[in-house]
Amino acid sequence: MRRWLPDVVTLVFLVVVVVVTAVPPQRTDLLQTNVPEEAAAAVDTAEGRSRRQVAEEDPGNAESNVPPPPPSVPAPPPRSPDQTNLVDSQGPAKPALRPRPPARQDEGRRGRQESEPIPEDSELCDFGSSPTQSLCDWTNLEVTQLRWSPSTGESAFWLGGPGVDVSYGDSQGGYAVFETSQVPQRIAGQSAFESAMLMSPLKESTGPKGMCVKFWYSIAGLSPDKIRVLLHPMAENISVGMPVDEVMQGYDGSEDVVLWEARDMTSGEWKEGQIVYTYGKKHSVIFEAIPVDSGDSNRRFRGYVAVDELSFTDSKECGAFCTFEGGTCGWTQDSNDDFDWTLSRGSLNPSTGPPRDRSSFANEGLLGGYAFIDTGFPRRPGDVARLMSQEFQGTNPDGPLCMRFWIHMYGNGIGSLRVLIYDVNTAQDTVIWKISGEAGNAWYQGQVPISSSSPFKIVFEGQVGANNLGDIAIDDISIIQGACPSAPQVAAGQIGDCTFEVDECGWASPGPRERLDEMDWVRTVAADNRAPARDHTLGTVQGSAAHDVTTQDRGFYMTLPRGTVQRGGDRAWLVSPTMKGSGDAMCLAFWYFMYEPFIDPSGPSLGSLLVHERYESAEGDIVTRPLWSLKNHQGPNWMYGQAKLQNERDFVVVFEGMWGSSRANGFMALDDITVFRGDCTTMPKKASTSGGDCSFQHNTCQWKNITTDSDFRWTTASISRRPANLPDHTFGGPIGYAYFDVFNQNARPQSLSLLSPPLDKSDDNAPVCLSFWYAYFGASDTTRLKVVRESYDRAAEEEDQRFSGSIVLWELVGNLGRQRPEWQFGQVEVDASADYRVSLVGMASNGGFAVDDIKIFPGSCSLRPEAADPAMGATTDELPVDV
Repeated sequence: MRRWLPDVVTLVFLVVVVVVTAVPPQRTDLLQTNVPEEAAAAVDTAEGRSRRQVAEEDPGNAESNVPPPPPSVPAPPPRSPDQTNLVDSQGPAKPALRPRPPARQDEGRRGRQESEPIPEDSELCDFGSSPTQSLCDWTNLEVTQLRWSPSTGESAFWLGGPGVDVSYGDSQGGYAVFETSQVPQRIAGQSAFESAMLMSPLKESTGPKGMCVKFWYSIAGLSPDKIRVLLHPMAENISVGMPVDEVMQGYDGSEDVVLWEARDMTSGEWKEGQIVYTYGKKHSVIFEAIPVDSGDSNRRFRGYVAVDELSFTDSKECGAFCTFEGGTCGWTQDSNDDFDWTLSRGSLNPSTGPPRDRSSFANEGLLGGYAFIDTGFPRRPGDVARLMSQEFQGTNPDGPLCMRFWIHMYGNGIGSLRVLIYDVNTAQDTVIWKISGEAGNAWYQGQVPISSSSPFKIVFEGQVGANNLGDIAIDDISIIQGACPSAPQVAAGQIGDCTFEVDECGWASPGPRERLDEMDWVRTVAADNRAPARDHTLGTVQGSAAHDVTTQDRGFYMTLPRGTVQRGGDRAWLVSPTMKGSGDAMCLAFWYFMYEPFIDPSGPSLGSLLVHERYESAEGDIVTRPLWSLKNHQGPNWMYGQAKLQNERDFVVVFEGMWGSSRANGFMALDDITVFRGDCTTMPKKASTSGGDCSFQHNTCQWKNITTDSDFRWTTASISRRPANLPDHTFGGPIGYAYFDVFNQNARPQSLSLLSPPLDKSDDNAPVCLSFWYAYFGASDTTRLKVVRESYDRAAEEEDQRFSGSIVLWELVGNLGRQRPEWQFGQVEVDASADYRVSLVGMASNGGFAVDDIKIFPGSCSLRPEAADPAMGATTDELPVDV
């Protein structure tokens, strides 16, 4: 039987599951269960008032503007950062861990939109509020000079941190922040830790059901690297009240276990994190904020890592997570199958099944369990066991989930394991992940994106194979927010998912005979490139001292080659396998890197990254439709991109990377492509495109010259033919724009039109803004350029009946006195309440206009230049020159 090979083998020494959500959230739970409305708790109106309202109603209390604490809970007194007791369970000095306050939604504050009560046994630190913010019972470790500090949004532009906290959603609520640009002094004999560490009070054994840790975090700036949550084992003789310095003497971090980490910037927003872990001895949890290396040039830039609402609670509060050590959590056996999943600590048959659970498999631990299908008697080939989650609400179109889990498939009778989405409304199953065959006697991690527009359940379905040596086990289920490529690649339910850790997953470069590009994307590791220094999938830093030798050949991504043979305007296409057409919307998610370390005085010129949808139309034409586009430098970090896919016809997706004139200086890369179901929006918003966008680098996109005279027409610049040696505006190269040039002194001025494709009306009937760059050349006062709008009726049977109502929106006359052409910026508002098209109409007898970088933005805009009002009839000599 064929064995499948995992993409990534990750060995971790502790049972850990995590979850992340964005703020401001529609709901505080990542996977929100469906509950009756009458079960929701009422919110006290007095508690729902903002601090500002309290101050306005009682000016005498305005100096503190602090809301009253809940009944019977004392307000937290200040606590110094160097307080040294692990736990001080008695005495007035202990800051209270109070329930989360209700949502503040007044006066436009950005708080929680729904109140979520904290369980009675939960320990919550919300870091107080101004002026008594504190670190609660959490303590800065003295092994490093860097410190977490209690702060509020009032100090966001002084000490760093978000402008509002999570608890109250205003500038006076407290949180903990570490400013990442600070560099510690080097002192002989002192620890070399270059991070800030915030340690929890002492914790006892979690027991088999585990512990749920909830928190919110925010990362912003160029100097942060990441935030980690560590489990630090404690000796059994450690007791409450012992000084932290004494307990942590000799600390070097070697015994710590990484429970969770995050590296991606949140851009000032709060995101929620959750962890479920089990540990059988005394321990503490450490939040570690890590800046980039002190030798990194980005370290001098301001940045921060912040945390808020740290809490410990019962593992059931973390939703669908499960370690299978205290039961099946919220997962239940489906009654419509042949047999049930079983819990175990280790196989009774050395020829199939795992010898122990996932976490203790790596470190020879004694604690831990898992779930598996027992394929022994009386099971027969084809029997199915289904383990089903509780019911969850549909996901946000822009908020897919990623489910991660560990699988063990050992034995020559292994059947198959599938993950399905069960639609509660239709009672239909959809397979989103499937794998078959033996994979060896080891645990491997799987993951799959989850999205659904209607309420759903997640199902693990195990099927018996050819004989009774086919036990399949699962362990450590977790859910995180965000798209993730299916892993291993062979299990993907959608075409297109790829981490590039094994190969290109069917993504390929066009053949040379197709003449679609001039170079190929290259699959590579960070060790072979100056940037990016790490891949996005694993975050492995190649060649560093901390880099595990087992990962030397891991951490792949796709990059644009920077050879000496490339020149500005050269393209590389990366084409997906053919995707089946459907009326249902899909979403393409990916991570991109566009970095230009040194910007030329003339401006950024890295190049562009575009996403196209390419298909054959009903008329047999090959259509390349733009979906997403960004140009030039975007920063030194991996960034998230997203675009909607929707086509009734079969299609391919194309990533087009194009070098500008700065190809020797810049870097472009791609990683972690995911396709999931959902009607998503474009991210980032500035990458939105329309059928009218065009930079004219290789052709006129979907714009068409409709002038029949072969001597006088709109055309694209070439090396041998371009007006007045005018450089391209996009990248500064010799070509890459459209122009018309007329020399015909003995005849009346020629009129030439460049016509856009039909453009769809806006969703809300709002206007759009057409922007472009133009340059005039020649020696005639008859040379002019117009922007004309026409309404477009798609229902009209005859082509000549589809267009009507031509309106001149923008008009400019050429300048006789200008010595050389200069690029200038123009824009005009266009009515988009109905389908339309736009034409650029040129007129000249001795001269012309060039245009470049046409872009249509949603929303209204002012006329630029103002003299381009058709009623004014202005000439270009009345305008300032834009360089």
